[in-house]
Amino acid sequence: MKVPRSRRRGKSRIFRMNDFRAIGVAKIIKDDTGMNARVIKFIHDSYRTAPLMQLKFENGETTLLPAFVGAYVGKIISYMKNENTDTGDIKRLGDIPAGTDIYNVELKPKDGGKLIRAGGMSAKIIENTGGKVMISLPSNAIISLDPNCRAVIGKVANSGRTEKPFYKAGNKYHLIRARGRYWPMNAAVAMNAYEHKFGGKRRSTQHKAKTSSRRSPPGAKVGAIAPRRTGSK
Repeated sequence: MKVPRSRRRGKSRIFRMNDFRAIGVAKIIKDDTGMNARVIKFIHDSYRTAPLMQLKFENGETTLLPAFVGAYVGKIISYMKNENTDTGDIKRLGDIPAGTDIYNVELKPKDGGKLIRAGGMSAKIIENTGGKVMISLPSNAIISLDPNCRAVIGKVANSGRTEKPFYKAGNKYHLIRARGRYWPMNAAVAMNAYEHKFGGKRRSTQHKAKTSSRRSPPGAKVGAIAPRRTGSK
């Protein structure tokens, strides 16, 4: 049996997610000294869904971050200062009032930002008890984080990217190609029998079992792997 697509991912450049296509690393600097930063320029990165803004801090450091709605070249943002909260400021979660929109949220203090980085996304602080900060994610999930974790105030720019249609398949191809993803992807049931476990027969007869043993060989380990139960409950 031919090794299916899901098993080849990670072993080939064609099927692997390539992060080397990104312009650079977009993280918050580790220095937590209170100072100001200036937006120098904006950079288009085809690997990301949001434009990047380059910030220059008073200590001379520069970094890249996803741009926020309302950003412009020359805008001064406050970094780690206990001043009035303004869009674009970077603060500790413990210093941000409840109800504020944030993005580029850190999971651990000084990790640079892991959550809410896609275009148009934002999270919201719903409770700040001092020991933990409760955050509502775009998926409506609620998580609690250390108040020393940092985030950028505001929403990520480029929220209207999904409103413009592609018009041509080639535009979609080049977009997905720039992000290192495999596209287009045909259905498994449309493949030949030797190419996939679900392949063969007609498209309408999709009655093959989707379960596979934990000890199945790599070519057959697809679908529901060692499930406890299947079917509607």
